[in-house]
Amino acid sequence: MKLSLEYKEKLHCYCQALIQEKKALLKVQIDARKKDLESASKSSAGDKHETSRAMIHLEQEKLGLQYIAVEKQSQLISQISVNLHSSIQAGTLISTQKALFYIAIGLGKVNFNNQQVYIISPVSPLAQAFLNSKSLTGVSFQTTNYTILSIA
Repeated sequence: MKLSLEYKEKLHCYCQALIQEKKALLKVQIDARKKDLESASKSSAGDKHETSRAMIHLEQEKLGLQYIAVEKQSQLISQISVNLHSSIQAGTLISTQKALFYIAIGLGKVNFNNQQVYIISPVSPLAQAFLNSKSLTGVSFQTTNYTILSIA
């Protein structure tokens, strides 16, 4: 597949939208836990009441950490250059014989424009293999060889 700047820009915007959706969903869940905690505060059921409150607090902490991680991803994706690249670096879109890879943030496999694209973090082992490659023709990672068809 021949990659274009337009395709890369749309993919980048799609990644940003996915991050915003995750943030919104987490915000809704955090707000729901706050309401749960308020209603649990009105109860006076003794030990059962305290256990319920503790579980809600644990869930709030977990959601808070997830929100911080998603916020960090949002910041990282906003710092990535969407220009065309002549070498592999953060922000590079790579077409191989097996798949499309976008080195940006760790979102995993997404379906974009009826194609599967792997959105991978620059610190992931596969991205490191691409980034450390001396050649723009191919990369070997674990037991798989990737032939690079084009980059953007």
